[in-house]
Amino acid sequence: MHKWLLAHPRFHLHLTPTYSSWINQVERWFAELERRCLERGVFCSLDDLKAALEN
Repeated sequence: MHKWLLAHPRFHLHLTPTYSSWINQVERWFAELERRCLERGVFCSLDDLKAALEN
């Protein structure tokens, strides 16, 4: 694997913690964002979406 990574410098290996609780927190944050803003919203433009997310 190390040889392959050296031969392909545009690829990088990122290790995540085995417990991955930070990923769970990010997923939870997006779920809350969807529940609060996006679930029942109707957005006709990107500016409308940005305004809803900032409130």
